[in-house]
This record gives sequence, C-alpha cells and structure tokens, in this order.
Amino acid sequence: MATHPRFFVSCAFEKRPRQYIVISTLFSHLSSATQFVRANDWPTIVAHVNSRDAHPLIQFIKYGFCGVAAFATHQVIWGALSTWMLPAIDSSIPKETRALNSTINNSIAVLFSTAVAYITNVLWVFTPGRHSRLVEIASFFGVGVISFGGGLLAGPWLIKVFGLNTLLAQLSMAFTSMLINFACRKFFIFKH
Repeated sequence: MATHPRFFVSCAFEKRPRQYIVISTLFSHLSSATQFVRANDWPTIVAHVNSRDAHPLIQFIKYGFCGVAAFATHQVIWGALSTWMLPAIDSSIPKETRALNSTINNSIAVLFSTAVAYITNVLWVFTPGRHSRLVEIASFFGVGVISFGGGLLAGPWLIKVFGLNTLLAQLSMAFTSMLINFACRKFFIFKH
C-alpha cells in the first residue's frame, strides 16, 4: 500500500490534537489489518506479508524483524569487543574509559549491523531502485551513521553524566537509531 500523504496534511490543518490523529490512524491501520486477516486464507496472508507492497503496519513489523537481526548482530559484535578487546562492561573500570571503549566498539559493530540491515531490508521490506545501487547503499549507510551518531552521543553522555549502566545506555542508543532509520529509509532511500 502507498503512504498516506493525506495524514500529514491533516495533521497540519486540523484543529484536533496531534496525539488524537496519530492514535486514530494507528487504530485505523490495526482495523484494516484485522479485516484483511479475517477475509483471507493463510497462504494469501503469508504471500501478502512477504510482498514489498504490504500494509504499512505489516511493513513496519517486517522492518522490526530486520532490525532485530541487525540489533543482534550489533550487540554480539559490541559484546565480544567490549568483553575481550576494549573492556566496556566491567563496572570496576573508570566510567570515562568505559564510555570511550563502548564508543569505539559501537563504531566497529555498526558497520556489520548496517550491512545486515541493508541486505534484509532489500530482500524483504523495501523496494530498491529509487536510486542507483551505489547511491542506495551510500544513502542507507549514511542514514545509519547519522542515526547511530545521535544514539552514540547519548550513550556515553548517559554513562559519564549519570553513571548509567552501560547496557541501559546501549539500549537507548538502539531505540533512538531505530526511529530515525525507519523514517529516513522508507521515505528517502527506497521506493514506496
């Protein structure tokens, strides 16, 4: 299904609170997804889920699965580096050292996780071809680096300023990156 530009226009001109519009749109998507499931057999549902023209809610869920794969890749690499190469998990290490080591380890891990994200998104979620393959890959990695940078700045800052547990800071980085990545990749990099 196509994006609903009407939604963005209505947000700007309606007098209703923005939260109401977002919630009503979410319920509308949930309702139409439920109707689709009730009206179709299992093979049709699976074929629709696997198509790149899936309902926006299904597309976001598929994006979430790809994100989980990329997140798992990132965390395994970050965890291995943080345990064996540049220690960043042990709370007995000074917080400045933990923050620096975590930043370096994340900077290495993001290259691998972004590659996993690109491959899975091209194969399952988004339709490639809006740009040449080289521009598409460069844009995908560029958006990833920008969103990662925002999350990465937050993580060490939370560790240094608040002494936050490294793993909680890591989760905040992942959440921030996910939100920025989906919006930029859906609307600027791939066809929709």
